[in-house]
Amino acid sequence: MNLSAVLRVARLDLTLLWRNRTALFTVVGLPVLFAAMIVPMKGQDLGGVDGALLQGTGHLGFFIVFAVFMHLTSVFTARREDRTLKRMRGTALSDAQIIGGSVLTAAAMYAVQALALLVLLGAALGGRFPADPVLVLAGLAGGVAVFAVLAFAVSGLTPSAELAQLTVLPVMFGCMIGSGAMFPLEELPGWLQQACRFVPLTPVVEIVRTGYFGQDFVHHGAPHPSTGIAAGWLACVRPFLHLALWGVVGRVLAARWFRWEPRHA
Repeated sequence: MNLSAVLRVARLDLTLLWRNRTALFTVVGLPVLFAAMIVPMKGQDLGGVDGALLQGTGHLGFFIVFAVFMHLTSVFTARREDRTLKRMRGTALSDAQIIGGSVLTAAAMYAVQALALLVLLGAALGGRFPADPVLVLAGLAGGVAVFAVLAFAVSGLTPSAELAQLTVLPVMFGCMIGSGAMFPLEELPGWLQQACRFVPLTPVVEIVRTGYFGQDFVHHGAPHPSTGIAAGWLACVRPFLHLALWGVVGRVLAARWFRWEPRHA
């Protein structure tokens, strides 16, 4: 893949994002609002750890929904309907470069948000450097990949750019309520806990918390037992398998539903 071509598409994405105030608020404004909500939780016990840190590590995963899923759904729906995607395919750019540039932009915006949140957790909320930063990074990278392919699929079902803000809401609210990002899943009935394990954001949150705290947030409720590096990765086998499953499902749905030309064409 020609990296310079991908970077040109990414630069175009950033320019268009800056001009679209609604999209800019979704990608930047909403994460700022959600980050502010965790400050009052400092000092409260949630799931055996500080409430601000528990929600903050949940937000590390949840922000993927804003920066990657919602953003890419809107971008590809709008560009399909105004025939920009069709025109881009008529240039020297390959499909992979067109898609890769947009995903690169979304991933870069998310990386800035995640880094800022980690600084906030450590500098102001009594957090720490992640016990296993590689595990945290692997979980977040897997989440970006999964929600990118889900965005391609959902954009194919979205009839217009105006409706893109509505079609993403079921996924956003499902991830907010059912992933454990806002509160421990242990507070839910047993059968509902098991169902929530299959929400696409849940494995990201479990992996990130396990890597950040150095405790098992996959198999045990509070108090979460400490893990070493190897034990942390072993504990996260199931979440990684769930991520892989969602990646396959998203890829199949994207191949079936994603469109390069307007739906009415």
